[in-house]
Amino acid sequence: MEPTTPSVATCLLCGASASPALDLPRFGGSSCQECVRRVGHLLVEAPTTLTDIWPLLYDDEDVLEAEPKVQRADGSSVELRQLTAELKRDLSVEDRMKLAELYGDIGLTKEQLEECGRVLMAAPPAALAQRALNVLFSAELCSPLGLDVLRGRLFPA
Repeated sequence: MEPTTPSVATCLLCGASASPALDLPRFGGSSCQECVRRVGHLLVEAPTTLTDIWPLLYDDEDVLEAEPKVQRADGSSVELRQLTAELKRDLSVEDRMKLAELYGDIGLTKEQLEECGRVLMAAPPAALAQRALNVLFSAELCSPLGLDVLRGRLFPA
């Protein structure tokens, strides 16, 4: 049975009233929807600032290394990254969450975390946001010290 959170709680990140309250499993508390959306933005727009919270976001690949090229049906060539982004563009939020779960199943954790960020950015219904939070704030992926660090990233002094 999944843990339940009250429908109204105090957000562990900003301190505001959270209704509906979204569970942060790693920390035994809740978040409001606005903070969840902010977390999503950070994951997508600045993932390298969050490696102390989600260490698997660290990417030691050489960014200067050429991306593989693929050929389209029309004969043109594009980088695999560009084609993948184009294919994902039309996915629904539900399909993006399924993709995030699939990434986790096949061991592409960095991609899974980033896809969860995209789900949260879209301000999905609470049940879908909770699925993404269950991944992001799992004991396996999230640092136990991540809550204070995340607050600092979301609300810099």
